Amino acid sequence: MNKKTIITALVALVAMTGQGQEIKKVAATPEDFMEHMALCGYEVFTYDISSLRDSVSGFTIVIREYNQQGMIDEKKLYGFRTKTMISDFNEKDQQEIYAENDADDMERGIYRLAKTLAVGFSPVQSDSIETITLRSSRCDASPWKLTLKPIPGAPQTIYRYQKAPYQPTSFSLDTFIPLVFYGSFWWDEQSKGWRFCGETELTEEKAKTSDYFKFCPHTLLYYWRSIP
Repeated sequence: MNKKTIITALVALVAMTGQGQEIKKVAATPEDFMEHMALCGYEVFTYDISSLRDSVSGFTIVIREYNQQGMIDEKKLYGFRTKTMISDFNEKDQQEIYAENDADDMERGIYRLAKTLAVGFSPVQSDSIETITLRSSRCDASPWKLTLKPIPGAPQTIYRYQKAPYQPTSFSLDTFIPLVFYGSFWWDEQSKGWRFCGETELTEEKAKTSDYFKFCPHTLLYYWRSIP
């Protein structure tokens, strides 16, 4: 007869006093999940776009890819609508919306309004594949697979990247607005190690003189392009 070994992992809480008190299992809070995901390598950068409700109808997410010589590629990933107007519906549906007060901004006639835009990064899969999720509130999330590149010059194959979000910038229509810098570490031959040194947050002015564009062998910039 084959014997099967069942291993059970138990997390034990050992208390020195208070044996008569009771410990209860409760539902995990959103904060519990957020802290757990952060420890597992998930990162999200969220931008408030609610102030654009009167000037923007949509936007396109664009990725610009760079090496140390400059931009080498540009991809338009997804387009999102920032708002749906009540006037987009037929007359009967409009009447129901007004009767039920079922709109995000009744005063402006906005049925659904995207108030935030989030760029999310998942833990690297199989050492060289990472999933980036682009999501606006009131819209479905759109995942994108990114193939990472190993650090050139390193003694072994290493995939290591870092993010630097852009600080809020002035807004204007039909322009490219940077959101997140995502760059590869570089190999420092003098110190025999890989490095990623620079600002933790960027502005367009800081980016012009940043070491990131000078030394990062592989860089991606996440932009949004607004649509009037």
